Amino acid sequence: MKFSEGEWKKTKEGETEFIIFKDAERIYDSSVFYNPEMTINRDLTLLVLKMISKQKTEPLTILDPLAGTGVRSYRILKELPSNIIGKIYTGDRNPIAVETIQRNIEEIGFDDKLEVKHSDASITISEFIKKQETIDVIDIDPFGSPIQFIDSAIQVLQKNEGYLFVTATDLQVLCGKYANACLRIYNSIPTRNFLCHEVALRILLYNLLISAGRTGVAIDPVISYHHEHFLRVKVKIIKSKEKANLQHQNIGFVYFCTECSYFKSAKISEIMESTDCPVCKMRLEKAGPLWLEQLYYREYIEELRTVLQESDMPSKNEIEKKLTRMIEEAESPPFFYFLPYVLRRLKKVGIGIQMIIDSLREKGYIASRTSFDPQGLKTNASYQDLSDVIALH
Repeated sequence: MKFSEGEWKKTKEGETEFIIFKDAERIYDSSVFYNPEMTINRDLTLLVLKMISKQKTEPLTILDPLAGTGVRSYRILKELPSNIIGKIYTGDRNPIAVETIQRNIEEIGFDDKLEVKHSDASITISEFIKKQETIDVIDIDPFGSPIQFIDSAIQVLQKNEGYLFVTATDLQVLCGKYANACLRIYNSIPTRNFLCHEVALRILLYNLLISAGRTGVAIDPVISYHHEHFLRVKVKIIKSKEKANLQHQNIGFVYFCTECSYFKSAKISEIMESTDCPVCKMRLEKAGPLWLEQLYYREYIEELRTVLQESDMPSKNEIEKKLTRMIEEAESPPFFYFLPYVLRRLKKVGIGIQMIIDSLREKGYIASRTSFDPQGLKTNASYQDLSDVIALH
């Protein structure tokens, strides 16, 4: 049975041509929408899969249970070496999405490596728990929050220490416009102020950690980033209750001043002596619980950049800039100073952020820009030490 009769349009992303069903002018009004703005998301997925394959002796088995048009799976099979992918299970609960994938299988091929499932993502993932079937990578890429799928995905992946890829597009929730919804869905307090995107990403990682801990496993962040309207994290599941216990000790809160940009992070077991800003005496805002460890490890990002040089993809230049910035801030502590607030308090103008970074580094501090805000400065210098450096200019 064909569920859709209408215009089928051929399109291309990267090196892959595929067809989509067009029944609306705006992509968000389509029965199954293809969003070209998410190309960088899929490009980075290909890079990470290529990196993972170098550490594996067997071809990868991948589950993509919220596939939509299926473009992610087509690109994986078309643009990555055929010997590194063993099987992709792809599917969606939307019948038109399933028909789209089936039509593309007929158009492109891949019928031996691509298996389509017409069911809700939760049911699809649960089937693999029941069958105790090994999956190397599960990619959770929903419209909105991914939370409802995380527990079951980790249960599947913990068997062979697989990888979990997660997208969150509900930034209005995670960035504080709907703070009550964030507390309900993510069990955490967000912020709408200058730290909003880093806080949002760390709230998402905190939720992955909590789900992993229930299963007795830890998470190892490969790459975590914010880009325009979405968050994306990719983590390796580690079978270690000891590491999981240590990670849970490092969740906590961030307290920060919306007037001068002072901030302080505190582990969940710590008690803040005061909730007033020591610099300008304003009441500190609080966000969390959230992840206080690294968002990624330098060695992963450097390896990804090496893989990128061997690749050719639509967002290559944009990814190169993103990875370079990540390497710069890889060793920096959580959170950043918002420089305009600091300069306003010190009544300083015309001082470039790079000049301040160079001065901090000369004094032996870690200092870098941040991918979260072009005017953000990451450093292990205290607020007073930062102020002293700025005062010299």
